[in-house]
Amino acid sequence: MRGSEVQILSEIESSQMKIDSHLLEFIEAAKNQGASDEFLAGLLRAQGWREEAVYQALGAHYEKLTGLQVPRRKRGGAAAKDAFLYLLAFSTLATWAVALGSLMFTLIDEWIADPLSPNRFSGQEYTNYSVASSIASIVVAFPIYFFVMGLIQREVRKDPEKLESGVRKWLTYIALLIAAGVVIGGLVAIVTFFLRGELTLRFVTKAATAIAISGGVFWYYLASLKAPAQDAAAPSRANSVWAVLAIGAAVAGVALGFSNLGGPSVQRLAQADNKRLSALSALATKVNMAWASSNHTLPLRIVGAETYTDPVTHQPYEYRPMAGSKYELCADFARDSRNGATGTGQDFWRHPQGHYCFELDASQPSMFFQVY
Repeated sequence: MRGSEVQILSEIESSQMKIDSHLLEFIEAAKNQGASDEFLAGLLRAQGWREEAVYQALGAHYEKLTGLQVPRRKRGGAAAKDAFLYLLAFSTLATWAVALGSLMFTLIDEWIADPLSPNRFSGQEYTNYSVASSIASIVVAFPIYFFVMGLIQREVRKDPEKLESGVRKWLTYIALLIAAGVVIGGLVAIVTFFLRGELTLRFVTKAATAIAISGGVFWYYLASLKAPAQDAAAPSRANSVWAVLAIGAAVAGVALGFSNLGGPSVQRLAQADNKRLSALSALATKVNMAWASSNHTLPLRIVGAETYTDPVTHQPYEYRPMAGSKYELCADFARDSRNGATGTGQDFWRHPQGHYCFELDASQPSMFFQVY
């Protein structure tokens, strides 16, 4: 007997030593009586044997008959590749789903006013930044997620066994845990706010949005885990429905965001107006300080005003002293900011498009314009 054959036989005997001797003895006796593999597998599973142990014993039986080891498929770096694809898919899913929720929350705050709701942030600049950040996250992360999910589906169609991958199941259950936590947290928050008497339309709308997004993710991935491998590997109606809903939600969110934000050129005009308002606020502070330090007399000119000029035309702002403690500060604005009042002191600085003058009183506290 050649050395290679001796080595194979020793490996077969070594593998058989790891298998329960009673199980292997029963299978060999049953096979000698003509029992089929399917019958033995069903019978032994019914007796509590694990499917993996049964097929290992059947493999050992055929190895003994043939003198050859059962060939094992080499997967190489498949596990690492699967981990990369699923991690990328779930991370981009979390990015665009959270961004979509944040975008809707910001828009709901704009659409539904609640004067009793505490809000640490205010101002159109903060709102614009939040909307722009959310839109950017969706625009970047959603196509990557959709592309990676397409790659995963193609891999699964080629090799349905990938659906039984431990990497896939672990990461999917982690995603389910996070989604379930968001759903439960939303429900707990609704009940809490109801008991505190703070259940408003704005809050209910936000909670419903969070539950809808996280619930959709939970429903899709739970269904994918429960589906049989042969069904999950093939294109299905559930996958199509999920794809349509996901695309629809992402497109609708981006469209609503742009309708509120406007394009980059509009935002540039808004930033220029914010610069003008910041300058006017600083000039008002200088006038008020001069009034207080000069026996309540308005200055004829603002000291240091030359450092504050229009960011586009580079022209100085107009200052006009009036009767008593009243004075005006004027600028040329690119946009109309009178819609969407915030209910804060910044409402004073709202203005129409074009040349506009703010009437201020040096005897009153300054209305500071804050840029967030």
